[in-house]
Amino acid sequence: METDYLIVGAGAMGMAFADVIFSECPEARLVLVDRRAKAGGHWNDAYPFVALHQPAAAYGVNSARLGQGGSDLSSRAEIVFYYERVMKKFLASGRAHFLSMSEYQSDGRVASIWDRDHVVKIDARRKIVDATYMNVEVPATHPPRYEIDEDAVVVPPNALSRIEAARQNYVVIGAGKTAIDAILFLLSEGLEAERITWIMPNDMWLWNRGMIQPPIVGMEFVRHLRAIIAAETIDDIFLQLEKAGSLFRLDKGVMPSKWRCATVDQAELRDLRKVKRIIRMGRVKRLTKNEAHLDGGSLSIGSDTLYVDCASNGLARREAKPIFSADRIVLQSVMICQQVFSAAVIAHLEAMRLSDAERNAMWSVIPHPEQKRHLPSCMVSSLENLLRANRYMPFWLWRSRLNIPGHAPLYRYAKTAWRILRLLPDARMAANRLAAK
Repeated sequence: METDYLIVGAGAMGMAFADVIFSECPEARLVLVDRRAKAGGHWNDAYPFVALHQPAAAYGVNSARLGQGGSDLSSRAEIVFYYERVMKKFLASGRAHFLSMSEYQSDGRVASIWDRDHVVKIDARRKIVDATYMNVEVPATHPPRYEIDEDAVVVPPNALSRIEAARQNYVVIGAGKTAIDAILFLLSEGLEAERITWIMPNDMWLWNRGMIQPPIVGMEFVRHLRAIIAAETIDDIFLQLEKAGSLFRLDKGVMPSKWRCATVDQAELRDLRKVKRIIRMGRVKRLTKNEAHLDGGSLSIGSDTLYVDCASNGLARREAKPIFSADRIVLQSVMICQQVFSAAVIAHLEAMRLSDAERNAMWSVIPHPEQKRHLPSCMVSSLENLLRANRYMPFWLWRSRLNIPGHAPLYRYAKTAWRILRLLPDARMAANRLAAK
């Protein structure tokens, strides 16, 4: 089989890349490969009650609207159907081919999961695109990394929507978005907060979702730059942003150590604070029917308990690699916590008449933040990327539906860009100073 682009991974980033190439290079042919039966990546495996944590207006692919606009957050079912429609559009053109239930091996070889002896050799005339490097993990496909005794009942969050018998106690393990979703789901189903135990290895700063809506998110970036410039320590940044209403923490008496762009609104924060039994004793080492053994000691648990494992690392911080090379593209984030927009940008760069060196110089890789110390460099580098690229692709950026600031009217978009441009030199010096401490 011959093609122009062999795209390994038909998840959110692979589909966003394919969509731009499909739209902007009408002669290009595509082959997409994925281990799953349908496009959409981890959304196919996610728990049924999951929804986006960012506006659907800026998620998916550039060419197709998702959601109802505004602050609407699409559900898993909506997103899976959305990607099915996009894939059907690709296939109907005759320019794209989807090898589902298949695994990329090497040198253009793709093997069927059903029959390992069935191998297709694909000649990619332009590039092989690695859309798997970000390696999104969900509990349904990645088992716990701690010991579990035979008598302990441990399930991924997917099981919560099909429970047949009630338990007296529910122990949610994990500190991230998945754990937040699981707790909010339990509370929404009427479970008393007193029956929930939350094992939280590390507290996280949470982003106020109301501040990152499409028309106003540009000013949120301005607030972050001003906080970075004024800060003497990393904690100063977060305390300033908390005072401004941009960030939340679960407990005002605990200083979080993590920052992963997880978002909540004020109503969700109030519900999360109803859970009073929060265990901050490190990571789980072993679970038994009656006890949870943690880094900091053992915790007595009632015998009628359901453990809900939410501890997989959804988006791990990966080492940055060159995005463009002679025969390969490695999809990575070039904007803080905006993976699908990043994939679309990379595809647009590929469609432009530039050398790989020029493409790599225009947008630097922004590894996904994990610790709060990552915020200054990730935010400053992201905005440097955006403004540097505005010299070469201003109207494409403004018109891209995946670019959240681009949803603002042009005059507001330009005004915000000017403010960011003026703040960036001081913010860069401040970020370097904070990193050196």
